[in-house]
Parts: sequence; structure tokens; C-alpha cells
Amino acid sequence: MKSNSYDTKNCPYCSGKGYFQLLLGGSETCSCCGGSGKKKS
Repeated sequence: MKSNSYDTKNCPYCSGKGYFQLLLGGSETCSCCGGSGKKKS
């Protein structure tokens, strides 16, 4: 069984996706991680 260590590497704001899903449709790059989906060290 895989560990959940990857959770700590994901950006907490976009859940590791690198973007936000907009309510009106489309998506916007996550400004916290710059779209990488990774948590900045």
C-alpha cells in the first residue's frame, strides 16, 4: 500500500493540480505554486 507522503509535496491551495477550477468555467493558474502543483520549499 502506498504511503500518503505525496500529500505534503502538493500545493495546499490547488491540491497539486496547478490550477483552480473557476465557477464560471475554465481554469486559472495557481499563483501560489505557479502552476506546477508542487509545494514551494
